[in-house]
Amino acid sequence: MKLVGVKEFYNITRAKVISAVNCCIVVSLCATATFAVDSAIDRSAEAAKAAETAEVTVTVVSYPEGYDPDNPDQTDTSETSGTSESGTATSGSESSETSETSTSEGSSETSASSSASESTSESTTATTKETTKETTKETTKATTAETTKEKITESEVYKTVYATTTVNVRKGPGTDYDKVKQVYSGDAIDVVAETSNGWYKTANSNYVKKSLTTGEKPKATATPKPKPKATNTPVPKQATATPKPKATNTPAPKPNGEGVRCKITFYGPQKLKDGTYSKSTASGTTCTEGRTVAADWSIYPKGTVIYIENDPLGGDGYYTVEDKGGAVKGYIIDIYAEDGETGSHATCYRNVYVK
Repeated sequence: MKLVGVKEFYNITRAKVISAVNCCIVVSLCATATFAVDSAIDRSAEAAKAAETAEVTVTVVSYPEGYDPDNPDQTDTSETSGTSESGTATSGSESSETSETSTSEGSSETSASSSASESTSESTTATTKETTKETTKETTKATTAETTKEKITESEVYKTVYATTTVNVRKGPGTDYDKVKQVYSGDAIDVVAETSNGWYKTANSNYVKKSLTTGEKPKATATPKPKPKATNTPVPKQATATPKPKATNTPAPKPNGEGVRCKITFYGPQKLKDGTYSKSTASGTTCTEGRTVAADWSIYPKGTVIYIENDPLGGDGYYTVEDKGGAVKGYIIDIYAEDGETGSHATCYRNVYVK
């Protein structure tokens, strides 16, 4: 059986060599591109630490179809004739040109990969710089705030101030501290210290704004009391006082004997040194209004019952001599009365009879 076209199929021509070389170039470019992308991804992670990136040059060597680099001495048994030296030279020339072309294109692809890697590195570096700036700003602000707080000083001041409006009491000397409570206008606040930034420290270790307080005590405003509604409560009638019967000047029967005209005076309880009053008489009895009189015992001895005409006290006129005094000498009768000399008793003269 005759095989037709076998020789033509295995015949190596220039077109077949170029086609094979092109296939190798395409495969090499794909491999190179894949490797470049992987390298760019790996290097982008290290771009923040290194400013320069290393260029990687990949040299692609292509071989003609059917050539085994591990066994260079092997010859193609299918091709026994038709190959001339010029043909071989031509193939070698084409292989050389193809190799150079492959190397040039590979180098161009590698340069492109390096440019992409450098672009990614620059982008990462810019992002890192912006993040560093923001972090530095925040750190500077925090440090400045801490430094400002540390510079606040306190001086001891012991006094009482009063709120001029509704004031927030805070945990520290600043509006950025938490609010503890509120005090209202007129409320008293005990102060133990004053800060350098215009705050007062209270006795409870809290702080109030100095400008919202005053040292003057507010005047107390009298709150008007509501007037009670008038009720129609009937006014109780006043009890009519029963008039006391007036003493009648009906003279009691006179004792036997002639009467002596005497001077009638009055005395009351005697004030002692300790401020108390005594009602004791010289005879040891207790002074009693309407019964006790003092007299000169040489004329009217102790215990003598006398009758005073037209009794000045409005009684029956009979009295007993129970007391005496240094000023009571002669014909003087000193009548005891509870209100004494301070009453409405006036000195007078009456006839006195001995019972």
